[in-house]
Amino acid sequence: MLSHKFKCIFIEVPKTGSSSIRSLLGKPLQPHLNICQMRSIMQHYPSYYRHSRNRLLASYYELVAPNRRMTKGEKEFGSYFKFGFVRNPWDRAVSLYLRTEGLQMRDEMSFNEFVSWIKYSSSTSKHPTPHVNQLDWLVDPHGQLLVDFVGRFENLEDDWGTISKRINLPKSLPHKNRNRVKKQHYTEYYTPTTQQIIQEKFKTDIEYFQYQFGD
Repeated sequence: MLSHKFKCIFIEVPKTGSSSIRSLLGKPLQPHLNICQMRSIMQHYPSYYRHSRNRLLASYYELVAPNRRMTKGEKEFGSYFKFGFVRNPWDRAVSLYLRTEGLQMRDEMSFNEFVSWIKYSSSTSKHPTPHVNQLDWLVDPHGQLLVDFVGRFENLEDDWGTISKRINLPKSLPHKNRNRVKKQHYTEYYTPTTQQIIQEKFKTDIEYFQYQFGD
């Protein structure tokens, strides 16, 4: 999400604590946009004027020459603090299975069946997305990381403390959309077979962010 007030861009990777952060930053333009989509919005569209009271200003802005809009948007994009969070893929798969929003797979199948299903699916969000890996939200088409800071869900409070200093927000995060279904450690959901499936499915994230089963 884009916040002109705090001059920041927050990339909402699903199931990484996005709801808590969003509650401080405000409502996103659209849910779960990746960094390239956010960059494009800033380059081409009147992101300042999305609210109804500013529709006239938005109309005027769209009359500005495209190259001028792109130059202004790229300058803003470069100056804003860009961040996102990632999560251990094995833990995240359990959270996706137990989620209380969107498609609730725990009512339709066992966890083993879910892992077998997700092996062939890219549905890692309640919103349609082509992304399989969490890294996909944070890089450009060439694989270059476009965010300034990548926090970890496992270190949410401390990493948020680092972020909050940069954008002048409270150091403590409210607990929003907490999943109260999960009552055991994520490792207890797995068999050797399902553990291996997640390792192969999310190999890119596991290697890039150096996650291990049991972290």
